[in-house]
Amino acid sequence: MAMVTRKISLQLLTASIFVATICACSSSTATTDTTSNASAPVSTSTPDSTATPSNSGQLSRPVVISAQDFDLPIVGDGKSSLPTTVISADDVKVKITNSSRIIVLNEAIAEIVISLGFGDKIIGRDATTTLAALAAIPKVSSGHDISAESVLELKPTLVIGDTRSGPPEAIQQLRGAGVPIVLAPEVWKLSDIAPRIALIAKALGADTFGTSLLDATQSDIDKALNTLDSSTAKPRVAFIYVRGTASVFLLGGKESGADEMIRSAGGIDVGTDLDLAAFTPLTSEAIVNANPAIIVVTTRGLASVGGIDGLLELPGIAQTPAAMARAVVSIDDDLLFSFGPRTGELIVRLAQAFKILTTEN
Repeated sequence: MAMVTRKISLQLLTASIFVATICACSSSTATTDTTSNASAPVSTSTPDSTATPSNSGQLSRPVVISAQDFDLPIVGDGKSSLPTTVISADDVKVKITNSSRIIVLNEAIAEIVISLGFGDKIIGRDATTTLAALAAIPKVSSGHDISAESVLELKPTLVIGDTRSGPPEAIQQLRGAGVPIVLAPEVWKLSDIAPRIALIAKALGADTFGTSLLDATQSDIDKALNTLDSSTAKPRVAFIYVRGTASVFLLGGKESGADEMIRSAGGIDVGTDLDLAAFTPLTSEAIVNANPAIIVVTTRGLASVGGIDGLLELPGIAQTPAAMARAVVSIDDDLLFSFGPRTGELIVRLAQAFKILTTEN
């Protein structure tokens, strides 16, 4: 699906979709850059509390899957074999001669760069990149819209983003100033992860480590998929994108990105089952018809409607089996859509959450 459609759907739909005035707060989470630990348990805390299991034996709802519990594997040493030439996702040939000063324009891109061992060479980031390891690194954008002046001030030798990075005028201005800019393809399904890793590794002059990261990532995903119990009934799961402050309420469907994660974790994505577009305005009729047993929502989205109680008060949701059981999974925004080195572990955690919510009362 085209980037523009997703970007407008997620960021620019406003009160014309739903009229609601709900007090909101925002939170962000991050991860570290050490060795992955796929065996860690699913957190069962509320988003604004310490992520620990309930001492009473009762399941706390929602089940929280926090990015801070996921560590990035480091497979490279940050050394480049340059020069190299790559074809950017926008069909521009880019020659890279120096990887000592890197700007990353996407959270998932940053994860790959760090995993390849180049974390200490990142000198700028976009506003959506919230990794704890990069908290002190200057921002060069507002959302995905970068400031050419802010980029040039940092004197980068390489800028890596994806096809959402823009506006096009800023990209053109920077390339005109001689800045090598590589745009990786967007990734909304598991099969698209490998080409993105390969392109970034080649741009960094780290093909060998790129192969290692590809192998490790695919191995984690394969192991995660192989752990699924095929005899277990697949729960009907709805991904709901909410931003209470902007009155944005959307039901995820085919190619939302969340649909791929839901299927991979053993669920049925209700939006896809109903043949809905990637993001469809949420209505009472739509969510009741979807009949989800579980609702997946992002952490910041859940916070923006006042937590699980605010979510379950949205029109139509109260009539669903998910609401009656308070069966909600909250996943950090950057983690759900990262599609990279942490994806295998996320599949495992999400599958665990589905099992918990369908077996616990």
